[in-house]
Amino acid sequence: MSSFTSQNNDITLTAQLVEDGRTLRLSYRVTNTSGRTVYLFDVLHGDYDGSVYPLIEPNYATIEQGQLVLSRQIIPVPEFTLVESVNTPFVTSIPPGRSVEKTVAQVQPIYPWTPYTRNEGIPPASGTLRMNAYFRIGYFLGVEGTSDLAKPVQTDQGTFASFNPFPVESQKTLMVGPLGTAEVYDVS
Repeated sequence: MSSFTSQNNDITLTAQLVEDGRTLRLSYRVTNTSGRTVYLFDVLHGDYDGSVYPLIEPNYATIEQGQLVLSRQIIPVPEFTLVESVNTPFVTSIPPGRSVEKTVAQVQPIYPWTPYTRNEGIPPASGTLRMNAYFRIGYFLGVEGTSDLAKPVQTDQGTFASFNPFPVESQKTLMVGPLGTAEVYDVS
């Protein structure tokens, strides 16, 4: 499959979606085209029994305007949902002029989920649909001293940098696609 690119004044995002049997492999590359360090919100994590652990391959999956959006970003807390705190992914820093490349895996059919998806009350799927798939990355631009504000978080996969809390409205995003189609559970 072809790769697709989107860019703004800060970053260039290139992504490719490849179907490997029932698994989708999403490869992406983010290049920092700004003159400042870019911090990607791209290391998703979970919490269990007081400990935090990174989710290495997953991404969030939401249905937006009839399209599938795979993402690594801060997801806003849904209206009428009570949480102790916003789930803020760990960050990957990219110095000016540098790039990072990562690959994530997603088993099909894809069940839409975010860090606020609760297992209870989820309607059973009434089949599957094929949808155009997009990819969105969340990030922010650092200033002098930003790296000193990062909090190191120990996990079973090593230490990760965190900027938690981080105001979701201060997050920037960039999306690319459509990258192809994906099979999604129909929960409408």
